[in-house]
Amino acid sequence: RVELDWNVGYVFGARDGYTYRRAIGVNGKLPFPSVHVMQGDALVINVHNSLDVPTSIHTHGLFNNGTNYYDGPDMVTQCGIPPGENFTYVFETKDQFGTFWVHGHTRHQEADGFHTPLIIHSRKQPVIDYDEELTMTFEDWYTTEFYVRQEYIESLEDARTLVPNYPRALINGYDGNNTAPITFVPKRRYRLRIICMSVNNWFKFRIPGHKMTIIEADGVESMPLEVDGLSMGPGQRYSVIVTAHKSDEFNYLYNVTSYSPVLLRDAGFKPLVYTGLVKYRDGAPVKTIPAPSDEHLVWPEETAMQVADKQTRLPADRRIELTVNKFIDKHHVLLNALSSSLYKPVLVPTLYTALSMGDLAKNSSVYGPQTNAYVLKHLEVVEIVINNPIGDDHTFHFHGHNVQVIETGPYGNSSTDNRKPVAHQQSELWPMWRDTVQVRAYGFIRVRFRADNPGVWFLHCHLAIHMYNGLAVVFVEAPDVLQQRQSVPEAMVEMCKRQGILTQGNGAGNQGFDLSGLPPAIYLPS
Repeated sequence: RVELDWNVGYVFGARDGYTYRRAIGVNGKLPFPSVHVMQGDALVINVHNSLDVPTSIHTHGLFNNGTNYYDGPDMVTQCGIPPGENFTYVFETKDQFGTFWVHGHTRHQEADGFHTPLIIHSRKQPVIDYDEELTMTFEDWYTTEFYVRQEYIESLEDARTLVPNYPRALINGYDGNNTAPITFVPKRRYRLRIICMSVNNWFKFRIPGHKMTIIEADGVESMPLEVDGLSMGPGQRYSVIVTAHKSDEFNYLYNVTSYSPVLLRDAGFKPLVYTGLVKYRDGAPVKTIPAPSDEHLVWPEETAMQVADKQTRLPADRRIELTVNKFIDKHHVLLNALSSSLYKPVLVPTLYTALSMGDLAKNSSVYGPQTNAYVLKHLEVVEIVINNPIGDDHTFHFHGHNVQVIETGPYGNSSTDNRKPVAHQQSELWPMWRDTVQVRAYGFIRVRFRADNPGVWFLHCHLAIHMYNGLAVVFVEAPDVLQQRQSVPEAMVEMCKRQGILTQGNGAGNQGFDLSGLPPAIYLPS
């Protein structure tokens, strides 16, 4: 059991080395310390909210099996912790181990610094033995707070007049140009845990002159796969093995590139390239390695990785097809949907509706059209296809589950943006499992999972702006079994009531299918 006390509050500083601004930290620090536990440990976090708005936390990648109410997303599985109040989360790691992270899941507070690595150390032998491990984190950092930026955009009569606000990059929590060196000792083997904690940008990471062997993705061990570098979207994690050279004659440089597949179409935005020192010896000269173009390097493809436990494809019982849509409103503000309507919170946390509506909980209508709810049967194998016919890349995060990556390929007309079509790729014999998957522009992905974790689970784009704009759905998994096995702790119910938030009934807090009182759902034009 590991117990932590977190006072979540505002801190001030210039994390990027340029802009002094307000951010969110823990116990007065940002970045705040990583969390380390052993496989099977309980992680207890006592949260005090010193912000002036509600907050909540999500352990990204943990299943929270049997404790759905601790999953964290505001108005999906809980009400936020009110300002000035305390709440204790108990996260059971059970059989999970690997590289995860903890972040805020109310008002997109992860975009303002409220996040840190969560490392669950395994009690078993790793796929490849190593001598030492290091954790590296990548973030994009904006000059203004997320909600300040969004409220300003929405106040404009014409969002096209907005002056773009491009982020800088942070490495290990600090300005990417001033990050401490990585220290290697000759002949030693290192495990690098790499976490992409960004909110909109992708990151590429390489150590020229050194090969990387992937052994884990998103907390799941993989068969060893040798690559030249990593390409990571928001929310994704990898562990790679890097073997140090035999001599300390030279030091080297690692390369980190921060870029946005969306903003690459904007002439004012260029990828940001950072270098850092890989130090073998103080004072050793830096050996320059010629840099081939990315097209000539090996990067991880999700279909190319194979799971270490050699589990074969699950046979699908049911298929749900989701398509990314976007719409520009009359003020030229971008709206996103993963269904026909934008995801918007309703008046009752969706978990509370699933627990209080009896047999009607198996009917998706009771949750309100704003939730884009899909009801799943207990233990059925669900195949999810996400089609992306637009020119934006996405990462989608599955709460409560890992998913088998079965297939990726082209979807829609990539010539619209002069894009190279997405290659069609099938998974290998033992498909990789992960909780956050990339869906390329004008592409699709097909994944599968077994509905063995009764609860209410969010599926959303992990780009904060897209999630804010409605790119999400909710899976209500085995509500009949959920009602038998779980009940919300009374402290959480009372926390809602003190904020005037309803805790029973359908999405509007009424009985049956009476959804009066809900704000109207926003449907995208067909």
